[in-house]
Amino acid sequence: SELKKTFGDDTISIKSLVETYVQSALGIFRTSRRRREDESDTTPGGGEGGEETFDIPQTDLEALEELSELVAVLPDPDLRSLLLTEISLVMDRLEGSGKGSNKKGGSAAGSGRSREPLVLLEEELSERFVRGSGAGGQKINKTSNRVVLVHEPTQLKVECQDTRSLTQNRKIARKRLIEKLDEHFHGKQSKIGWKNQKAAQKRQKSKAKNRSRQRKKQLQKKQEKEDEI
Repeated sequence: SELKKTFGDDTISIKSLVETYVQSALGIFRTSRRRREDESDTTPGGGEGGEETFDIPQTDLEALEELSELVAVLPDPDLRSLLLTEISLVMDRLEGSGKGSNKKGGSAAGSGRSREPLVLLEEELSERFVRGSGAGGQKINKTSNRVVLVHEPTQLKVECQDTRSLTQNRKIARKRLIEKLDEHFHGKQSKIGWKNQKAAQKRQKSKAKNRSRQRKKQLQKKQEKEDEI
């Protein structure tokens, strides 16, 4: 990356580059969020009741969490450490100022999700590459592109054979292992746990709406019968 290439330039402050990178990434999340809100405002009914086509972090804190997950799988340990440290500092400032809160006034911290990004240490991992299986032809079945990754301290294991690329499968496996470790250590407060809670709340709201519609239909039918009489 351009950020990594400039590390050897003594005339440029690495700290300044890292700060600029994190702020630029945060700016992209904010722009996407505003664009999504504008689209929702121009949609009849404010977009309520429709299916979400993509998931955009609703607060700056959630956006930084997403960014930290991407940074955590970078192969360069020095670059990874610098970026994660800066992300943590920005998150601390946002939490202290309250600017990471959403429109309803609630902070992302109110969800109970952990603010400390998990980092995979390569020395704690054991990795095997085994022959793939299933559809995909010889590229899958005759090459060792299936990744088996184990976190030795916890013995948590993930496997990945999502693509034909070994490099991509390694990246995906590490991302999955981070999610699994997050769930292992934080339970309901993990990202997966939080998403499950939101999905459950959405299902409950949907059921409540269906029951309300059913009651309205029953009342309408009853009223129609009374009018006929």
